[in-house]
Amino acid sequence: MKKRVVGSAIATAVLMLLAATPVRAQRTAVHEGYWIGFGFGGGTVLGEDFFDGDAKFGGSGFLRMGGSPSQQLLIGGELIGWGTDQADVQIARGAMMFTAMYFPSPKGGFYVKGSAGFAGRTVETTYYLPFLPPGVAANVSEDDGGIGLGAGLGYDIQVARNFFITPALDFVYTGTEGDGASLLLFTVGATWH
Repeated sequence: MKKRVVGSAIATAVLMLLAATPVRAQRTAVHEGYWIGFGFGGGTVLGEDFFDGDAKFGGSGFLRMGGSPSQQLLIGGELIGWGTDQADVQIARGAMMFTAMYFPSPKGGFYVKGSAGFAGRTVETTYYLPFLPPGVAANVSEDDGGIGLGAGLGYDIQVARNFFITPALDFVYTGTEGDGASLLLFTVGATWH
């Protein structure tokens, strides 16, 4: 099931990138003033020993906002994260970072992105103990913080003057205390400039 979510997100991103060619020929991307974007998709965690195999896949999402100093540069902040669960364990990783998005072509929608800030990890385990009544459980939660670094690329597909559909691929390193891991996230978002 989780592989299907990630596969669907990848397929959607590829289709949107392919559809961007005729749109790009018709319009010029406009990046000005304040902007905000959010999106959802799937992804995987790399280097996480807590889960095995398929459990490394999960859902992902982001929220970004900021300003446009120029047509080719957007700066701001972002919240980006990933989460999954298996059996009685839920794990989430995320980051709150300063981000800069650079568009190499002033008329194009393709961008590259760099980010830096703070990261966190939460692991919640549910224990069903024999001395508790059936259906009653004990939850144990562990939270860690650290450094967050990110890089990514995407494409703003302009569908209206100030509205874009944005498929993106993000790599986020979450360096939490003694337990760093990297996230590879595929998302499709909506952005307003």
